Amino acid sequence: MFHWISAAWRGRLPLWLTYWVLGVGGNMTFVAVLLLLFLLAGGGYVRDWLLPWMWLVYGLSLLWFIFIFVAIWRAAGAYRGRRLWAVLARLGVIVGVVRMAVEAVLLARLSGVGG
Repeated sequence: MFHWISAAWRGRLPLWLTYWVLGVGGNMTFVAVLLLLFLLAGGGYVRDWLLPWMWLVYGLSLLWFIFIFVAIWRAAGAYRGRRLWAVLARLGVIVGVVRMAVEAVLLARLSGVGG
């Protein structure tokens, strides 16, 4: 049943599937959950009860992104099509790592962590 997890981790799923369905689709899922939390809070500003939930979603997304970044990187390495797509996929991973770091800083500031 979960053979796809092992196959993705090893870079054995097609690059398009790994990048677009698991990577982009997974990212959109976490964005949707964060948006839902924001809307439940009434929007506009973050309420105290919301911060632990945001950290939980961020932590889960961090685990997912570590997994998917490795999967995409490896799938790009195994890709036998046009080299441009493999390079762009790996560039997307690098941009994703930077984005996750920026999100962590912003969430920490929002939480009042570190000053």
